[in-house]
Amino acid sequence: MSRVQDDAPPVNRDGQEWLERNVAEQETRRATIEAEMDELAPRRDHWIAEFFDRIQRWGFNFNGDQRRKISKEELPAKPDRPFKVNF
Repeated sequence: MSRVQDDAPPVNRDGQEWLERNVAEQETRRATIEAEMDELAPRRDHWIAEFFDRIQRWGFNFNGDQRRKISKEELPAKPDRPFKVNF
């Protein structure tokens, strides 16, 4: 049985060239963004450490004005893999 999504219309040469240029531009932008995110890694680690310190000392509001402090045992362990940034 033939399905609509299986029958792609033919792509002309201009369309294919445009697609290849567009994909190349997107890959260049993605590489730039990934490099910037990797450059931020030391600052990001510092921000995470500050956040963990803050929720252990002051806690966080979980219901209106009720606060709960997080113990060191409840904090997540740092994974062995690199930090993954979704964008």
